[in-house]
Amino acid sequence: MPDQAQGLRALADQARRDQSGHSLYPACVPTDDPADAVGAHPDVNSRAPSHAPPASPRVALADARLHPAAHAAPRVPTEAIMQTRRHARVLAVTSGKGGVGKTNFSTNLALTLAKSGQRVVVIDADLGLANLHVVLGITPPYHLGHVMRGECGLRDILYPGPGGIQIICGGSGITELANLGEAMRQAFVAGLQELDNLADVILIDTGAGLSRNVLAFLCAVQEVIVLTTPEPTAITDAYATIKVVSQENPAANLMLVVNMAQSQAEGEAVSNKLTLIARQFLRIELDTLGAIPQDPTVSRAVRAQRPFALSEPQSAAARGIAHIAAQLGYREQKAAQSGGVTGFLNQMQRFFGFRESARLRGHL
Repeated sequence: MPDQAQGLRALADQARRDQSGHSLYPACVPTDDPADAVGAHPDVNSRAPSHAPPASPRVALADARLHPAAHAAPRVPTEAIMQTRRHARVLAVTSGKGGVGKTNFSTNLALTLAKSGQRVVVIDADLGLANLHVVLGITPPYHLGHVMRGECGLRDILYPGPGGIQIICGGSGITELANLGEAMRQAFVAGLQELDNLADVILIDTGAGLSRNVLAFLCAVQEVIVLTTPEPTAITDAYATIKVVSQENPAANLMLVVNMAQSQAEGEAVSNKLTLIARQFLRIELDTLGAIPQDPTVSRAVRAQRPFALSEPQSAAARGIAHIAAQLGYREQKAAQSGGVTGFLNQMQRFFGFRESARLRGHL
């Protein structure tokens, strides 16, 4: 505990020094959500009041036979249906530093959500250490790079994983998203829209740190889970991540999970300290989802390439993940505000566009 206390004091000192600091990156511009066109459509909701006495059933039937169009059910325009179509929730899982169990967390969270009936797609977006498939014990033959080069469609690279989840390997395709021309972008958006029909939740396992590609994902989503451990370096790096994301994507809902906690009290202490410092110096409120205890089940599951949510669902770590998944379930109002995968790609393209224009102006 002395090391943790020392780390938290150092974090508070850093926050005070950074309080007057400025953003390193151009802010992401939020996209407006489509209005509920059905509720505003005059053909559906506007009916002229009628004061005529009701016709007899025989007269009404004869009239319906003579004028079927007048008695047909009102037609809802196609564009109104598209605007009110339910979008998939897009969540990013990130961490300030490596080695905090991010990929294990993402994998087992996805499996736990799938157990509850959610259709889950996991995107492995860790370019440097992409190992989601290793944790799952699978070997997908294709990744996003094949889609970018036009060698196959997005549906073709969906790879079935255990527990009913589906996997998309990012590979080199993540960096190629920055350089899409308009025609290719439109074709890719059309493919992405399929995911809105195929998934309820799209979970993105990003890389650690704040590289250009990682930040692109964190600026493109509306829900970000930041994972940390009680180690002082992990706490400090988690705060740095929270700070940058809160500045560059202020509309995002930032959530905190403490992994590898020695006790429930230790997990709550780390959450409380980070929440307090974020409130005091960043003027934001973190959602604390809970803590996952240190559990030997995790290392056994990694060696066996069998996620503990499946192999040992009653373990302490699996129960911790289940608690966090339940917490996420209470945020269904966020799903209605989400732009789905299309909004996610638009935000990512906007991020890369701002970065490129800033570079050309000499600001980066």
